[in-house]
Amino acid sequence: MDTLILSNSTIGTHEDCITKYAKTAICSHRLVALDGTDPDQVIHATTNSLPFGVADDEAAIDEIVNIDLLGCSNTIKITAGAAIAAGALLIPGADGKVVPLPTAEGNYICIGLALSGAASDGDVEVLTSLPYPYQITE
Repeated sequence: MDTLILSNSTIGTHEDCITKYAKTAICSHRLVALDGTDPDQVIHATTNSLPFGVADDEAAIDEIVNIDLLGCSNTIKITAGAAIAAGALLIPGADGKVVPLPTAEGNYICIGLALSGAASDGDVEVLTSLPYPYQITE
């Protein structure tokens, strides 16, 4: 019997997306973060987590989910957690949604710029960046 062996010299490199397993049920167009106990699993990002991408599709627990990486050249649609105006800097909100950067003093993680407006629970088109710290002081 002939055996076909394929070789991939770019193992461990990804261009615009990556696949991971869902630790919890994942909704499409939501920010995701690595699960703290298993780097192969993702959860919805929260206000206190460091997101690295956006889920392309829904995934049940332990299913594979495709994730668009933040900071790539493409724009990404992300679910809004509040009303968002075009031009707003965005940060992670609850349940993987994005919200506008607040004006209140504090430390935040910016993930991109809104290129469209959106109502809460609508999709906003985002020019993403690598997540970066943003501090608002008095």
